Amino acid sequence: MKVKITEIEFYLPKTIETLELLKNSNLEWNINLIEEKTGINKRFVTKNNETALDLGVKAANKISKEKLLQIDNLIYVTQSPEYALPTTACIIQQKLNLNNNVSCFDINQGCAGFVYALAVGGSMISNRISKKTLIICSDTYSKYIPKNDRTNRPIFSDGASAILIEMNDKESLKKFSFQTFGDGYKDLIVENSGSNFNNKKGKPKLFMNGNKVLMFTMSKLPDFILKFLKDNNLNINNIDKFIFHQASKIVLENLRRKLNINKNKIPLNYDKYGNTVSSSIPILMKDLLDQNKIKKNENLLLIGFGVGLSLGIALVRWP
Repeated sequence: MKVKITEIEFYLPKTIETLELLKNSNLEWNINLIEEKTGINKRFVTKNNETALDLGVKAANKISKEKLLQIDNLIYVTQSPEYALPTTACIIQQKLNLNNNVSCFDINQGCAGFVYALAVGGSMISNRISKKTLIICSDTYSKYIPKNDRTNRPIFSDGASAILIEMNDKESLKKFSFQTFGDGYKDLIVENSGSNFNNKKGKPKLFMNGNKVLMFTMSKLPDFILKFLKDNNLNINNIDKFIFHQASKIVLENLRRKLNINKNKIPLNYDKYGNTVSSSIPILMKDLLDQNKIKKNENLLLIGFGVGLSLGIALVRWP
């Protein structure tokens, strides 16, 4: 696709929750062991009256008003919708005071969500349906996770990102590939939610079978990446940076070893922000751009994986 990423911004809530803070109400937790496995000591969490929509709007407002008024397509990636209906993207259109000639829709995807949105938004631009697309990724998993949940609470952060994409004179979004393993949907799920909500069962709650999700990632993702490279006449050496979804230390270290990738090719920032779900890839890219660590014509492999269970890869030649 002759489409390029032109701007990335992100926003994190102001409240920081550390492992030490969680230990105060969970005295039996071994926080040193948790940090050793996850690589995460702090996460950003929303207040009770703060939603994913709020975070998404604040991320988008970091982009100039002039550029926002030029977009004609808005894609909102979330699994923390404001309501069952209407579409949250429609509410964001009003909150950002965008013009009315804008298509607005949500994508219900998690850790691979940004890759999905990039493929959809890029396709709309390539097919002349859109000229400039704004992708907003935002989630507030903390609202589904009690503070005594040792599996999930130390990992997931709330956060939002806003990404502008538009036409380019050369191919920048090179290739995409996706895989889905719906038989594992129960291994990462917000139980008692949506149409299955039952007042008698209490609040919606995130459940993750950590061992099964890790086994899924290790058994499926490396082969998926290698097949993607082979199908496109590439190998590990042809990729300048592997931009992985920032799941956790144990996941990313195992992936690096299994694929035998040089550490210098796998940038990381889970220690700074935790796992921000669909925003983790764009937040990492923004960090790298701010540090001038993404160079012209570099090959970037964007790799999302997780809830679904879903895998998504995008090959990007940086313009």
